Amino acid sequence: MADTPQVAACCDENYATYATVMMLSALHSCQGSIDFHLINCGISPHTVDAMQQCIEDHGGTLMVYQPDDSLYEGIPASRYGIATYQRINLPEYIPSHIKKIIYIDSDTLVLNDLSDLWLTNMEGQPVAAVENLSPKACIGIGVERSDYFNAGILVMDLEQWRAENIHRDVTEYAREHAGKLQFHDQCSLNAVLQGRWTRLPVRWNMQSDIYKVATKYADGCSYSVEELEAAILTPSIVHFTGKKKPWKIVCFHPFKDYYRLFIGKTPWADQRPPDDTLQARWTFFTAFRQNWKYWRRKSQLSERYRVNQVL
Repeated sequence: MADTPQVAACCDENYATYATVMMLSALHSCQGSIDFHLINCGISPHTVDAMQQCIEDHGGTLMVYQPDDSLYEGIPASRYGIATYQRINLPEYIPSHIKKIIYIDSDTLVLNDLSDLWLTNMEGQPVAAVENLSPKACIGIGVERSDYFNAGILVMDLEQWRAENIHRDVTEYAREHAGKLQFHDQCSLNAVLQGRWTRLPVRWNMQSDIYKVATKYADGCSYSVEELEAAILTPSIVHFTGKKKPWKIVCFHPFKDYYRLFIGKTPWADQRPPDDTLQARWTFFTAFRQNWKYWRRKSQLSERYRVNQVL
């Protein structure tokens, strides 16, 4: 087990399909197996069974845990619900013999072998992450932009978290500052872990906005324009940040079509987009001019991620 990547996810029924896509894409990109750990935030037994069978059919394992919602009393739910807080308390849920884990958000696509991320040198820090590329997220918590990480992909030293009760400190910070944080769980993690995280290469968490104009986000960022441009073409994990998700009609992300191939490998292959309306289709066409930069990126990526060459 020590050599097998341990990967955690947290989601509710609404995101079960997308968590499954994340896991399938990770297995597709990995030469070995992966042990997945799912914090069940309201997923039906039928859906859990379908997820487990799907992951097992593709060579992985999926263990499921029930969260303790009493840990979050007094904390306002974000727009993503209470599920977004569950990553904070992974040390409480994951068995104590597991010393390290990779947490990955459900709205992601894994394109490289997670074994490389699993072997990350933590440099004695409790967490490794990628810098958040949006300059606005850190406002109000006293953390500089380049010192603020995105919590969508984390390598966590669970042994250190447990020894120092870091998860309890983060939970208490979120409770004490309820209503004052832009991104409740992420801001709380950054406030408590300020100066105590190892910076990962940006390719391990390629956030959506970077696909528009790399130079715009390089100003004040610790990653160079050259590093950002290289990661755009060869990402390890694509993170679909923002409201325009690849399972929706109104999405212009260059990896949207590739993502939908993985949906086709899940038990929900025939599921219609949640925004499948005439209004959404009209919005898609009328918004094309505003999103042409995404399509320019798509043409750059097409050689490697041509739809008829995958899966």
